[in-house]
Amino acid sequence: MLVRIAIILTLAIAVIQVTAIQQPRSIPNKYTDWRLPRWVLPRHYKLHLLPFIEEGNFTGQVDILLECMEPTQMIVLHMVDIMIDQDDGLQTNNEFIESRTLQVGKYYKLSIRFVSQLNNKLNGFYRASYTENGIKKIYRIMYGTSSVKLYPCPLTFWHLSSRNSKWNRVELQQHTQFHAWTIRPSSGKHTEYARILGPRVLRFFENYFNISFPLPKLDMFAIPDFAGNRIAARSGKVLEYDKEKIDKAHQWFGNLVTMEFWDDLWLKEGFASYVAYVGLDVVEPSLQMGQQFTVRETQQVFQVDSLMSSHAMSMPVKKRNEINGLFDSIPYSKGPAVIRMFSGFIGQSKFQQGLTFYLNNKKYQSAVNDDLWKAMSNQSIEALELPSDITTIMNSWSLQTGYPIVTVRRNYDLQSAIVTQERFYLLGARNTSDFPLWWIPLTYTSNFNTTFQAWMMGTEDGIELELPSTATEWVIFNVDQIGYYRVNYDETNWKLIIQQLLKDHRAISGLSRSQLIDDSLNIARTGSVPYSIALELSSYLRSESDYAPWFSALTAFNYLDRMLYHTASKDKLREYLKWLILPAYEQIGFEERKSDSHLVIQNRNQMISWACRLGVSECVNNATFLYKMWMSQPENNNWVKSNYKRAVTCAAIANTGDEEWDFALERYLSTDLSSEKEMLLYALSCSNSPQALNTLLEWALDANSGIRRQDSPIVFSSVSANPLGSSMVFEFVLLHWDKMGAKGDLGTATRSVQQALERTRINLEWRKRRFSNCDETIRLLVSRSSAVQY
Repeated sequence: MLVRIAIILTLAIAVIQVTAIQQPRSIPNKYTDWRLPRWVLPRHYKLHLLPFIEEGNFTGQVDILLECMEPTQMIVLHMVDIMIDQDDGLQTNNEFIESRTLQVGKYYKLSIRFVSQLNNKLNGFYRASYTENGIKKIYRIMYGTSSVKLYPCPLTFWHLSSRNSKWNRVELQQHTQFHAWTIRPSSGKHTEYARILGPRVLRFFENYFNISFPLPKLDMFAIPDFAGNRIAARSGKVLEYDKEKIDKAHQWFGNLVTMEFWDDLWLKEGFASYVAYVGLDVVEPSLQMGQQFTVRETQQVFQVDSLMSSHAMSMPVKKRNEINGLFDSIPYSKGPAVIRMFSGFIGQSKFQQGLTFYLNNKKYQSAVNDDLWKAMSNQSIEALELPSDITTIMNSWSLQTGYPIVTVRRNYDLQSAIVTQERFYLLGARNTSDFPLWWIPLTYTSNFNTTFQAWMMGTEDGIELELPSTATEWVIFNVDQIGYYRVNYDETNWKLIIQQLLKDHRAISGLSRSQLIDDSLNIARTGSVPYSIALELSSYLRSESDYAPWFSALTAFNYLDRMLYHTASKDKLREYLKWLILPAYEQIGFEERKSDSHLVIQNRNQMISWACRLGVSECVNNATFLYKMWMSQPENNNWVKSNYKRAVTCAAIANTGDEEWDFALERYLSTDLSSEKEMLLYALSCSNSPQALNTLLEWALDANSGIRRQDSPIVFSSVSANPLGSSMVFEFVLLHWDKMGAKGDLGTATRSVQQALERTRINLEWRKRRFSNCDETIRLLVSRSSAVQY
């Protein structure tokens, strides 16, 4: 029989019914719940697959060991687009079950043979291709939630042709072999960095968790289809940014212990992301990952979590099409940010002990939100003097949507302050019935030599604190932005901070300088701080050379540049930004040096990008010259340094014409590296030609254009990031909504659509209520800096 079944995302159900005289429960004609019943539970899977790549299908057999939890005559399975070839029925003790009620406590084996399709939709078990030496080659891969639901088991593969993959191997201690694989035979030598780093990271995590890796081997695969998969690099040259992306800890979070259901996705992805920073900071300290966490995770996810349409870290999934909507920055970035805060107030030692207890206690099982906090509470925490139990404290962060803004209003005569909390929204209009409160670990300082601590309880919206600062001294809360919250101050304290930054900015730590910029410019978007304060604070950047503060500043300025792009204020803003950035750009220079650290290279990348964007002639001339040289020798990759290729190519295309745009497109179509394709699509979207940008958007929906299906989201996000293309994307999506829906299930994008609409309302509100204050401040700052020569 032909059975159409779904994996969680598009649900239909196959029912295997056992006929019997005694019926313990009524049998419905159709099982309609999207989640499986718990009448029987799978305890072991044995799955065999035989792919026929040329025919685009595969056959398989699955043997499932089931334990009966309730008397039943019905077994329900999830599947999608599968034809049951043969149902071998149920067996117990080597006997087939023909007509009988399944008995509680007994084990049964269900055997099914089936045929299904190797699709090309980048989901489930699918086929993909790459070109090598002019020959198109096809391979198969499993990816996405579909593969998790179809094949949650060990796999045995048969194949019809000889293996083409190449690999590097290294012995890992005495019990584990480490393999780095590539799909392309010619790319085996390009996995050297991953081959060296991987075993070191694995050894670190074994020691960190005090839990050995349980298998005899570990395989890493470089897949051409995914730009996010960066373990292979051309000619063994790994980009500085890509070095940060090679490490993950899914062997412990996801494999050894996984979440019970998608509700707690952050238990897997949040911890894997957080400990990746911890591991790389120790194993590869030159990457300085600890200096990047705040700007890469906390500040980035603030933008999503500032929306009313955000969601909690742990959130019940009520409909099957809500699952894909969970795979956003909340589990991947808010998760690690909250974990970092928790580790900060409980202490690294107790945090590690708690993780080891949690992983051992739930080994080879699934876990929920409460399991983690109970495991952490099992540590001796009396000496920490926490204001409540860990579960109560941390549930306010994991079960509530959004995050707080802490407002500090000082009494300068009494050396005290009233500290209050409320949820931070970017949109001014708020639901007045929504007053969530958090248990907030407050840290504050007036000199960065001594840090003070206090708690704001989840039962109060304000407290009074004594401060270490005199009336003429500043105070800064949330030291190094360890806590997952923003901070606002009264105007006097903001001005004291500004005075210190202008006098000697290094008296304030780099991460706190980054926090002050990000907080002030984003709070100004809501009107709670005037732009005269936020932009005055940013003026100290003429003396700034560190990566993190500039990252925060340029991210915030990108929003202003987009908002003012189609107004008369655009040139004034860019004049001010040029005045700010020139000293840092001139200091760091355009040319890479052998002595450059990882963060210097990262900083130069963003400086080149913005200096060229703002029209600094030396930057534009260098970029266009190098790009022309590359065009004259397309196979010579030495003209444009790999680390700056994205910035240089973008600048060249933005400041030239059709010939340069066409060259980048040709390189996109001909390159076999996904990271190169991603870079070139971003560069193509830097064009100042509306026609070119519209063409790019149209090709993203055209299956015959040469733009890969998986690269379509890159096109839309990159064009949207171009101030010229932002409104074009919005109009294009409205015009082609039906066509875009045909490329995927729009039902899974409900939250993304809601967030896009909310951001539109936020922008309209900003233009209505904040534009004049921002414009006036920019004109005043430009007039002050008018004597500076560019």
